[in-house]
Amino acid sequence: MGQQAMTYIPEENKHEVLKLKNLIEKLSWGIEYSDFLSPFAIKYAVEVLLKNQNHILHRCWGGYEGSERNILAIFSSDFEEYAENLTYPIQTILIEAKNNLSHRQILGSLIGNGLKRDKIGDILVKENSALVFVKDEIATYIVTNIDKIGKEKVKCSIVENGQIDIKWFINNSSKRIVYTVASLRVDSVISHGFGISREEAADLIRQMKVAVNWVYIDKPSYAVKEGDLLSVRHHGRLKIEKVLSTTKKGRISIEVLRFS
Repeated sequence: MGQQAMTYIPEENKHEVLKLKNLIEKLSWGIEYSDFLSPFAIKYAVEVLLKNQNHILHRCWGGYEGSERNILAIFSSDFEEYAENLTYPIQTILIEAKNNLSHRQILGSLIGNGLKRDKIGDILVKENSALVFVKDEIATYIVTNIDKIGKEKVKCSIVENGQIDIKWFINNSSKRIVYTVASLRVDSVISHGFGISREEAADLIRQMKVAVNWVYIDKPSYAVKEGDLLSVRHHGRLKIEKVLSTTKKGRISIEVLRFS
């Protein structure tokens, strides 16, 4: 079957797709904003739900350039002139601690305090501090009520655009690596990229736990190319930055960005 059509909706994305359908049906005039959406949901909205809706325009934003989780803004064509100056309901929270924090700790603590995942965008962690992008409606609650991440005492504050260097956080989230593969089969690239066996990589693909450019695939032999983004559940993401050269033994050298 190779790369899947966007008609396949993973179980964990069905709820947000349903909410998107309701949001689109609700729009009659003006602007509507979604909650934070996964990349799959954004892609599904654009390529399926909005495909033939010529009277509805859209933009998305997650708080910074290159964000993974984004809020989708949909609006009637009457509002096209305002498209580049939309005010998204997003606040940026700075979390500071004495010791290092992790993405898992922060997300777990926020959800453990009763906050819903779709109100939380990207979490950028660097050492003992983190930036968390959230919906307006929960920002004050976090600043007022969250004083611990796990057992670690933290200080949470709302920061405005320009108050902090987001790039400092972004540069910590990826690692550039170069390695060789026998071919550009997706199972081979994943196996070397995450240090798992070829068989384990193939099993993940058959279980629909691997997406290429946010579309799930089920064939280990699927060929990837330069620029593709591979998402592997419970492992992270790989972006194929460059296909460099072929060695004398016929192996292909590739440069990859690995995101944890």
